[in-house]
Amino acid sequence: MALPLPPRKQSRNFTFTQTSNRVHKHTRIREYILYLVPTGNFYHVLENFFTKSKELFAAGAWNYSIPHITLVSFFKAHEDVDFNDTVRDLAEDGRYLNRPMALELYTSSNFMGFFVKEDDANVLKRIALKFVKEISESIISDTIDGLDHLIACFPYCASANENKTSSRCIPKSSRSTSLEPHVKNLHLTLAYQFPSTIYQNLIELVEQIDTSCANSWELRLYSRDPRLCTKQVHKIIYSHSSREHDELDLRVGDYVYINSDAAQNSIDGWVEAIAHNGGNVGFLPLNHTERTSEINVWTLNATVPLVQVSDNDISTDAIDGVIHNNTRENDYYIDENRFSQSTTMEENNLVRRGRRRIIILRHGERVDFAFGNAWTQFSFNDQNYVRHDLNMPTHLPPRMTEDWDRDSPLTTLGSFQCQQVGQSLKDFGVNFSKVYVSPSYRCVQTANEVLAAMENYDLQLNVEYGLFEWCLWYEELGLPNFLSEKELGVIFNVNEEYIPFLKREDLEEILKESLEDFYNRSLSTMRKILSSTTEEGDILIVAHAINLETCTRELVGKEQRSRAELRNLLMRIPYLACVSILETEDSRYQLIEPPCLTLTHNSCSKFDWRILDDN
Repeated sequence: MALPLPPRKQSRNFTFTQTSNRVHKHTRIREYILYLVPTGNFYHVLENFFTKSKELFAAGAWNYSIPHITLVSFFKAHEDVDFNDTVRDLAEDGRYLNRPMALELYTSSNFMGFFVKEDDANVLKRIALKFVKEISESIISDTIDGLDHLIACFPYCASANENKTSSRCIPKSSRSTSLEPHVKNLHLTLAYQFPSTIYQNLIELVEQIDTSCANSWELRLYSRDPRLCTKQVHKIIYSHSSREHDELDLRVGDYVYINSDAAQNSIDGWVEAIAHNGGNVGFLPLNHTERTSEINVWTLNATVPLVQVSDNDISTDAIDGVIHNNTRENDYYIDENRFSQSTTMEENNLVRRGRRRIIILRHGERVDFAFGNAWTQFSFNDQNYVRHDLNMPTHLPPRMTEDWDRDSPLTTLGSFQCQQVGQSLKDFGVNFSKVYVSPSYRCVQTANEVLAAMENYDLQLNVEYGLFEWCLWYEELGLPNFLSEKELGVIFNVNEEYIPFLKREDLEEILKESLEDFYNRSLSTMRKILSSTTEEGDILIVAHAINLETCTRELVGKEQRSRAELRNLLMRIPYLACVSILETEDSRYQLIEPPCLTLTHNSCSKFDWRILDDN
């Protein structure tokens, strides 16, 4: 969708410092904060409240982060300090919260929220103090006075000390610190600084919140760049390709930083901004953005469930038409001791003894996300493809330009990503016997590059339409005009004799597919693939980010997620993300460590040499 650009008056000098365009490259100091965040049913109840309350606020006046209780306020530390183990060690204290958290509603003319009742608040304060004690040697001092006052707030401090030789929980050498655990009035904010005209409407929404399901929580340690914390965060809602050397390229879904007074002082609707990805500085049309929560650009450094719900406490709820429960599997975190080649080889032996292993990959980096939705406008001349950037494909097969708009190929980096993953799979002894791919061109490309890196040139690709992503996303514009198996067979080793379990015309009939129906379609496709595959060896499936969830969730005995849960999950699935499930002795499946190293890299924005030209 195109949006009219406001006319620019003239080029202007940058107001951000010259170091701003590299703020993400060499950041050494970060600010960290520890949250307790609800999950499961209570999270969805709160999400429903925030969705409805947003409609009451005037445009741009709604303040929203994520529902949370702050345990430790912002403190500074070097970015290379690893707090993962420290956060995980806090989880054992969650055993004292073996029931729904006791919350008390409080409302006033400018604040609404839940305060944690005393008994549970003491448990959370103990956790906060334990965290402060453990990391006090790692923080960077802000010359704040000592923490002697904490002792009065924590009568159980001596028990928190492992040696129990002193009532001083914080080492004397560490008392000049910026660490500040919350020791009073622990609360979860619902709304604040709202106009009096909507007070009654907010009260009615707040009183509908049921706290009896507040029995599932997790600790989250976030961090941010302190040099950017005073700026507003805006999300790109319309793409834009730069037309002048001082403009930013905009891609839908990306984030930028803007000075708080920039919008008010703009003379032509253009403002100066810093791109979150890459840190480039430039001008952009403000009407192509919308202000969003700062937390969207924070880094999630560690997360661990604090409260485990027993099987006897499981209850189901219907949200957005999807049945789910309030249990939640542990989030993955980096654990160097967990991943080992010997473990993977043991799983390889199980595969050779008839136990099937399915490996599901998301495709590599796609051109339209890297260069914006308008990439075809400057890349084709009378249907002839012209390469304008080293990260664009060297060549593309003949096809209508509008078809590439809807069915993007991989970037050069995307192809390289696939090769690296393929090599890693080969190094860990993976041997594929069957490959199934979504009909999207980028998925077929990904599978081809992976197999080439594994030197498996004979294995054919089975194009399965049942592996395509959620059809509801295509309700307005319709499905892409996929290349046929015959057309793909000219370029790739595609099995043109394969009969898919779901055909294109079947997808056309379910463009209003509900999330529950999408889960069911994915499960049905997976079961048909498994029942039709009798050969020994691994099965490779290449599809989309959302398929990593929907193709495995119910196979491993989990309930379907809600829209809100799924949306948050998708933000954490990068290109070439890999999941693996292994058949158990009773013919069920379980999630296991993927037999492939993870792939991590930084972004690299387009460079314009003209910035060095004073003229």
